[in-house]
Amino acid sequence: MDEMNVKAVETMENKEVRPKIIAVDFDGCLATNKFPEVGDPINKTISRLKQEQANGAKVILWTNRRDKPLDDAVKFCKEQGIHLDAINANLPEIIEAFGGDTRKVFANEYWDDRAVYMAEEEDDWAAREIALACQSEREASEGTDDWDYGVACYESALRAYRNLMQDGHSGFSIQITKSILNRLIDGKCLTPIEDTEDIWNEVTGEMDVKDGRREFQCKRMSSLFKTIASDGTTTYSDVGRVCGVNANSPDVAFTNGLMTRLIDKLFPITMPYLPATKKYRVFSEDFLVDPKNGDYDTIAYLYILTPNDKRIELNRYFKEEGGKMVPIEKAEYEERKTKRVDKK
Repeated sequence: MDEMNVKAVETMENKEVRPKIIAVDFDGCLATNKFPEVGDPINKTISRLKQEQANGAKVILWTNRRDKPLDDAVKFCKEQGIHLDAINANLPEIIEAFGGDTRKVFANEYWDDRAVYMAEEEDDWAAREIALACQSEREASEGTDDWDYGVACYESALRAYRNLMQDGHSGFSIQITKSILNRLIDGKCLTPIEDTEDIWNEVTGEMDVKDGRREFQCKRMSSLFKTIASDGTTTYSDVGRVCGVNANSPDVAFTNGLMTRLIDKLFPITMPYLPATKKYRVFSEDFLVDPKNGDYDTIAYLYILTPNDKRIELNRYFKEEGGKMVPIEKAEYEERKTKRVDKK
């Protein structure tokens, strides 16, 4: 992304709310085609545009007209009660956002009688894809009602897709919106968390009290916890930033307290805190030596892939002893592997 676009993105992301910008053509859109004269008003478009302005939209007259024909068009707009924020030019805030003017007039929506209405075509395509997916769900679950859940999810996705399209997103802005939506779905905060008293709920349990600890859960992000030790030391743990990948079942994600504590030790959380989009992925393998211990009693944490995909070797080994997982050396791990009783 070039420097101008980077500046534009940073500037626009720092604004909480931006009014919609509409670039509207004149001939054939606001007035019937009668160039160089001014045709009759197209009331349907004019009414819709005035309603958009009443809702806070800004309007750019975007036309091939110039000189007297342009002056006549501007006069027409004024007579129709249409306020023009710009004429064949970018708005000042857009020029500032991009760090300079651009040849293309920036808008969220472009109204033109000669435009191909891609939104309808995209909607038709999306609707067909959803219909095919729903049919596949029904066929795969023939004779049962198991398809209901999958179909409901597909239909919900189509409604969300249509809402995004109706908001007039471009290919660029919809990617930004998608990343925001993904963070909300994943329960991740959108702005950095500061450690202020008002964002915590105390969840201290009986065992914590005995150990002199106080435990808190973050109101802004439920996966984030704070521990204040008896000596006043404060540590943080985000149980949602870790994902386990087991060599025995690589398609099944999991997490556990040991893995989370390991990541917290290697990558301690500091404030302000903004979690990465991707998780820390901890790759492991496990097996069972003594059947009385259930599914497994020996585990190796092999390596980590950080959120930016940097690989960090771990090679840490544990066995179950006295109901707890305790560290062991690699030699003991390899010896236990020869005694495993689960499937190899």
